[in-house]
Amino acid sequence: MLSPDPSPFSGVTRRRVLIDGGRGLALFALLGAAGTACGTNPPPEPDPLVQQADLARHDSELATAAAKAAPPAVVPALTEVAAERARHAGALDAEIARLAGKPTATTTTSPTTTSAAAATPPAVADVVAALRSSADSATKLAPTLSGYRAGLLGSIAASCVTAYSVALPSGKAGQ
Repeated sequence: MLSPDPSPFSGVTRRRVLIDGGRGLALFALLGAAGTACGTNPPPEPDPLVQQADLARHDSELATAAAKAAPPAVVPALTEVAAERARHAGALDAEIARLAGKPTATTTTSPTTTSAAAATPPAVADVVAALRSSADSATKLAPTLSGYRAGLLGSIAASCVTAYSVALPSGKAGQ
């Protein structure tokens, strides 16, 4: 009389491993392929600094256009605001490129408007409103970021507030 096999693998034979193992490997391969297809990463969200760079370029263009029709006493302030906002756009573009691993930033420009409204130069109040909007946008975004990016936006927000509340006459409180 034969004694029962004490091995935990008593029902496992080479033939069973090859047959069942083949099915198991096929199932494993199928599940692996399905898992890979389902597990692909969604496309990355756009960098939030892109919008800030676009706002800076817009503000710079607006201040440049307003300087052409502004009273002579305000032209130097508008010119400085335009230059400062252009520097902001450059700093933001450089940070976007650095994070993306690109050697240089690509600058995008907004399309030129050819309507009758574009023929009328913007007023200083328009520049002030744009700067307020840009400052608010940067102020809201900065706490959602960290490190240098948060500091950059905080600095930009402070610069915009200073420009419209100190440098430009229609940005002063009470007016």
